[in-house]
Amino acid sequence: MNNIVKVKAFNIHHIKNVKYGKISIPVSFEELHQSNLVGLYGQNGSGKTTVVDAFSLLKVLISGWIPKKKVSESLKLREKHKELLSFGQPNAMLEFDFVVQNTFGEYFVNYFVEFSLGEDGLFVTQERMSYKENEKNKKQKLLIKKDHEDVQIRRKSLSMFNEDTRVKLKVVNQLSKEPETSFIFHKDVKGLLKEQLEPFEFDLVRCLAEEFNRDLHIVNNESIGLLMTKMIMPFSIHLEKKRGAIPYDLDAPALLPEVLFHTLCDVIEQSNEVLKAIIPGLEIKIHEINKETNDEGEPSVRFEFLSKRGDVELPLRTESEGILKIISILSVLIATYNNPNACVVVDEIDAGVFEFLLGELLEIIKEGGQGQLIFTSHNLRILEVLTPKDLWFTTANENNRYIQLKGIKKMNNMRDVYLRAIQLGGQEEEIYQQTKTFQIKRAF
Repeated sequence: MNNIVKVKAFNIHHIKNVKYGKISIPVSFEELHQSNLVGLYGQNGSGKTTVVDAFSLLKVLISGWIPKKKVSESLKLREKHKELLSFGQPNAMLEFDFVVQNTFGEYFVNYFVEFSLGEDGLFVTQERMSYKENEKNKKQKLLIKKDHEDVQIRRKSLSMFNEDTRVKLKVVNQLSKEPETSFIFHKDVKGLLKEQLEPFEFDLVRCLAEEFNRDLHIVNNESIGLLMTKMIMPFSIHLEKKRGAIPYDLDAPALLPEVLFHTLCDVIEQSNEVLKAIIPGLEIKIHEINKETNDEGEPSVRFEFLSKRGDVELPLRTESEGILKIISILSVLIATYNNPNACVVVDEIDAGVFEFLLGELLEIIKEGGQGQLIFTSHNLRILEVLTPKDLWFTTANENNRYIQLKGIKKMNNMRDVYLRAIQLGGQEEEIYQQTKTFQIKRAF
């Protein structure tokens, strides 16, 4: 049996303009191989992208067991995350609920983390991971807890460990005081957890640190922004044994180490099968120019991507931004369809994409997919495709940012219901801060 990890809910506290917001996903152990879509709608500046930022931060925290990114990349991400704390708030909190099915059984897992802002970035002040078996009358059990200087593993606080273990835990706690560094997922605590936890408990930590982390993909506006200016095209990658993203320079032939080049070839071969179906007549061709050695001394390949339509071949950069975006994220959308572990988070999924095609893609993933797709959008066509339980809306209340619309009848068109709620209200929260036409005219 393959291990499966899915997000069941997440809470956001004091991040950007979200003082509090919670989104639940209808995940059950009986339907782990069915897709979960979460479409997030709302006016500009109402907290949609905050959800993407929350997952981006989670990705950084649970990546402690894998090698660190380049220093330049880490610093860039750190600067971005420094801006996440709500103005005037001393700390922020994230809480994620997961369902985990592994070789030991079925479990509900909760991960909570609190941050404070320092000069160099966000620092973890409190962290907690607990679980509950999927059996009747089972209670939540604490796995690991870090509260400033205190550490607890299961029922044992720091003072209850022998001196050797106590010293090691204190050292790891000190090391975890680096910006955006988790104690629970720190590489140096891995061995200690393996000693102190039951095998099935340690496997719950491992499932998040390795398997969920491996299949969690974040597609944010920063990467897509480079694509829209036709500078860099980030290829999101989800192959059988390879995950991540490879940047491709649209302005000139690119140079990649042979290993990455062959990975990209595999992605293109995978993507072309779907691309030809959704954009008839289009496929991507790889033009290999020559082999050479890069500045790091690695055998590399210089190449360029061509857009092929019939007998006509042109550089890929000649295609529209919408097509480039589809190609860029196609591998992870394929993963969402085929892999129950895939969790793909996309900001502004509709940017540059023809609305009817986007509706078809989401409908196909909804009906036959297995993974999770969480996205923000402004395109109302999607409201006609997805069911009410797949749709969340931002509100004008920063203390209750995300809601699902109430009073939806079976034959209701969600697009019409949403527009009516904007104009007339009638929901638990105000979902749109009203603008007045005469004031806009006067301002112009």
